[in-house]
Parts: sequence; C-alpha cells; structure tokens
Amino acid sequence: MKRLARAAALAVLIYAAALALGTTLYATGVIGNGATHNNCIGFQEKIAEAQGIPVEDVQQQQVKAATEDCLDARRLTKWQAFRSEYIVWAAWPAVVVAAIFLLWPAWSQVLHNQEQAEARARMLEAGGGRSERT
Repeated sequence: MKRLARAAALAVLIYAAALALGTTLYATGVIGNGATHNNCIGFQEKIAEAQGIPVEDVQQQQVKAATEDCLDARRLTKWQAFRSEYIVWAAWPAVVVAAIFLLWPAWSQVLHNQEQAEARARMLEAGGGRSERT
C-alpha cells in the first residue's frame, strides 16, 4: 500500500511540474499554438498520386507549399494548445513513471532469479554435472 501511495505521489509530482510549466507559458503568452510537422505529413505521396507521377518526381517546392498550407491551417487558440498539450498530454509521462515504479520490484526479482539460475548452471558445468540437490 505504501508503494502505491508513493507511485501516486510521484505521478502527481511529475504531472504538477508539467502543468506548472504549461501554466507559466500560457500566462506569459508564449505558449506555442501552431501545428507540428507530425500533423502535416505524407504530402509527397499525396501529390504524386494526384498527379499520377512517381514519388521521386515530386518537386520539393510543391511539398513545401503543401506543408506550409497545412501548418497555417492548423492554428490553435492558446487555450486549445494549453489544454491539449499540458493538461491532457502531460498525464502520460506521470502514468509511465508510476507504472515503472510499481513494476520495478517484480522486474528486479525476475532478473535476480535469472542470475541465480545462470550461476547454478555454471556451477553444474564446472562440477562435472553433479547436482547439489542429489
């Protein structure tokens, strides 16, 4: 139960740090509100398909123009950017760290058991096949 409380506290701490950063950026007005290149991808293939040409023949200027148009069309308000990036997405690092914290003892035990099994196997090989359990 103590471990669960510590994991929850760790998750809250990480989430609070991300939320504090986002709140500071939002309050100062410097929060980014544009799309990223992850939102606007695959234009080379789309242009090639639309024009019926191989992907290699698509002009870089066409890809650049299509990407810029996409990025310009995906502007968020500062509130939307704050909500999506800092309120919602800030939760996943907290959850991942808490899960690792909770699962670490089990993983550590698995590794310990594996090391013991390998040590026993080496002892059996060095002892000429005699077993300690006989």
